Amino acid sequence: MTEKAIEPCLTCGRPTPADSRCVYCATVTDLDLKSLQLDYAKSTDLLEADDLPRAVSIVVQKTGQRFPLKNRKVKIGRGTSNQVIIPDDTFTSRNHSWITYEDGEFWLEDLGSTNGTLLNGHPVVKRQVLSSGDKIRVGHTELAFEVEKS
Repeated sequence: MTEKAIEPCLTCGRPTPADSRCVYCATVTDLDLKSLQLDYAKSTDLLEADDLPRAVSIVVQKTGQRFPLKNRKVKIGRGTSNQVIIPDDTFTSRNHSWITYEDGEFWLEDLGSTNGTLLNGHPVVKRQVLSSGDKIRVGHTELAFEVEKS
Protein backbone atom coordinates (compact mmCIF):
# COMPACT_ATOMS: atom_id res chain seq x y z
CA MET A 1 0.00 0.00 0.00
CA THR A 2 1.48 3.33 -1.06
CA GLU A 3 1.00 6.34 1.19
CA LYS A 4 0.36 9.69 -0.44
CA ALA A 5 3.17 12.19 0.01
CA ILE A 6 2.37 15.23 2.11
CA GLU A 7 3.42 18.61 0.72
CA PRO A 8 2.81 22.15 1.94
CA CYS A 9 -0.11 23.93 0.28
CA LEU A 10 1.22 26.44 -2.25
CA THR A 11 -1.17 29.11 -0.95
CA CYS A 12 -1.14 28.75 2.83
CA GLY A 13 1.65 26.27 3.60
CA ARG A 14 -0.56 23.84 5.55
CA PRO A 15 0.31 20.13 5.11
CA THR A 16 -1.72 18.73 2.20
CA PRO A 17 -1.68 15.34 0.44
CA ALA A 18 0.13 15.61 -2.91
CA ASP A 19 -2.12 16.05 -5.96
CA SER A 20 -5.06 17.30 -3.88
CA ARG A 21 -6.43 20.67 -2.79
CA CYS A 22 -5.95 22.12 0.66
CA VAL A 23 -9.22 21.94 2.64
CA TYR A 24 -8.69 25.50 3.92
CA CYS A 25 -7.95 27.02 0.52
CA ALA A 26 -10.33 24.86 -1.54
CA THR A 27 -13.39 26.91 -0.58
CA VAL A 28 -12.38 29.86 -2.74
CA THR A 29 -10.23 29.20 -5.79
CA ASP A 30 -8.33 32.01 -7.50
CA LEU A 31 -10.97 32.05 -10.23
CA ASP A 32 -13.75 32.32 -7.63
CA LEU A 33 -11.92 35.15 -5.86
CA LYS A 34 -11.46 37.09 -9.12
CA SER A 35 -15.14 36.56 -9.89
CA LEU A 36 -16.16 37.77 -6.42
CA GLN A 37 -13.91 40.81 -6.73
CA LEU A 38 -15.34 41.68 -10.15
CA ASP A 39 -18.83 41.23 -8.73
CA TYR A 40 -17.95 43.55 -5.88
CA ALA A 41 -16.39 46.16 -8.17
CA LYS A 42 -19.61 46.25 -10.25
CA SER A 43 -21.83 46.30 -7.17
CA THR A 44 -22.96 49.66 -5.94
CA ASP A 45 -25.97 48.10 -4.19
CA LEU A 46 -26.54 49.93 -0.99
CA LEU A 47 -28.90 48.13 1.32
CA GLU A 48 -32.31 49.73 1.18
CA ALA A 49 -34.28 50.44 4.32
CA ASP A 50 -36.73 47.74 3.19
CA ASP A 51 -33.92 45.19 2.92
CA LEU A 52 -32.73 45.67 6.48
CA PRO A 53 -35.29 46.44 9.17
CA ARG A 54 -32.52 46.94 11.74
CA ALA A 55 -29.01 48.43 11.99
CA VAL A 56 -26.30 45.84 11.36
CA SER A 57 -22.62 46.34 12.15
CA ILE A 58 -19.27 44.71 12.74
CA VAL A 59 -17.54 45.76 15.97
CA VAL A 60 -13.80 45.38 16.64
CA GLN A 61 -13.82 43.88 20.15
CA LYS A 62 -10.51 45.39 21.29
CA THR A 63 -11.25 49.00 20.28
CA GLY A 64 -15.03 49.13 20.06
CA GLN A 65 -14.77 50.57 16.54
CA ARG A 66 -18.05 50.02 14.63
CA PHE A 67 -18.39 49.37 10.92
CA PRO A 68 -22.05 49.68 9.86
CA LEU A 69 -22.94 47.27 7.04
CA LYS A 70 -24.45 49.36 4.27
CA ASN A 71 -23.62 47.24 1.19
CA ARG A 72 -24.75 43.79 0.12
CA LYS A 73 -21.09 42.74 -0.04
CA VAL A 74 -18.63 43.80 2.64
CA LYS A 75 -14.99 42.81 2.49
CA ILE A 76 -12.84 42.41 5.63
CA GLY A 77 -9.05 42.64 5.59
CA ARG A 78 -5.88 44.71 5.86
CA GLY A 79 -6.23 46.28 2.40
CA THR A 80 -7.50 49.84 2.13
CA SER A 81 -10.14 48.81 -0.45
CA ASN A 82 -12.03 46.87 2.24
CA GLN A 83 -15.07 48.22 4.08
CA VAL A 84 -13.88 46.69 7.37
CA ILE A 85 -10.17 47.55 7.51
CA ILE A 86 -7.91 45.82 10.06
CA PRO A 87 -4.69 47.80 9.41
CA ASP A 88 -2.44 46.77 12.31
CA ASP A 89 -2.91 42.97 12.34
CA THR A 90 -0.26 41.36 10.11
CA PHE A 91 -1.98 37.97 10.57
CA THR A 92 -5.02 39.35 8.69
CA SER A 93 -4.80 38.96 4.91
CA ARG A 94 -5.27 41.95 2.60
CA ASN A 95 -8.59 40.43 1.44
CA HIS A 96 -9.45 38.07 4.28
CA SER A 97 -13.20 37.39 4.15
CA TRP A 98 -16.59 38.56 2.86
CA ILE A 99 -19.91 39.19 4.49
CA THR A 100 -22.72 39.09 1.95
CA TYR A 101 -26.43 39.74 2.31
CA GLU A 102 -28.57 37.34 0.28
CA ASP A 103 -32.19 36.24 0.59
CA GLY A 104 -32.64 38.00 3.93
CA GLU A 105 -29.56 36.48 5.60
CA PHE A 106 -25.96 37.52 6.18
CA TRP A 107 -23.27 35.03 5.13
CA LEU A 108 -19.59 34.84 6.13
CA GLU A 109 -17.03 33.37 3.73
CA ASP A 110 -13.25 33.10 3.96
CA LEU A 111 -11.46 34.34 0.82
CA GLY A 112 -8.59 31.84 0.91
CA SER A 113 -6.80 33.83 3.62
CA THR A 114 -3.46 32.61 4.89
CA ASN A 115 -4.58 32.14 8.50
CA GLY A 116 -8.23 31.32 7.92
CA THR A 117 -11.37 32.83 9.42
CA LEU A 118 -13.03 31.57 12.60
CA LEU A 119 -16.72 31.83 13.41
CA ASN A 120 -17.42 31.31 17.11
CA GLY A 121 -14.06 29.52 17.43
CA HIS A 122 -14.56 27.15 14.47
CA PRO A 123 -12.80 27.42 11.08
CA VAL A 124 -14.97 28.72 8.25
CA VAL A 125 -14.43 26.02 5.62
CA LYS A 126 -17.56 26.86 3.62
CA ARG A 127 -19.75 29.94 3.81
CA GLN A 128 -21.89 30.17 6.91
CA VAL A 129 -24.97 32.13 8.01
CA LEU A 130 -24.32 34.81 10.63
CA SER A 131 -26.49 35.51 13.67
CA SER A 132 -26.45 38.49 15.98
CA GLY A 133 -23.75 38.08 18.63
CA ASP A 134 -21.52 35.82 16.51
CA LYS A 135 -17.78 36.24 17.02
CA ILE A 136 -15.60 36.40 13.90
CA ARG A 137 -11.84 36.08 14.13
CA VAL A 138 -9.57 37.26 11.31
CA GLY A 139 -5.87 37.00 12.11
CA HIS A 140 -5.54 38.02 15.76
CA THR A 141 -8.52 40.39 15.61
CA GLU A 142 -11.88 39.44 17.08
CA LEU A 143 -14.99 41.03 15.63
CA ALA A 144 -18.61 40.86 16.75
CA PHE A 145 -21.54 40.70 14.34
CA GLU A 146 -24.33 42.82 15.79
CA VAL A 147 -27.93 43.30 14.71
CA GLU A 148 -29.80 45.92 16.71
CA LYS A 149 -33.21 44.84 17.93
CA SER A 150 -36.10 46.72 16.39
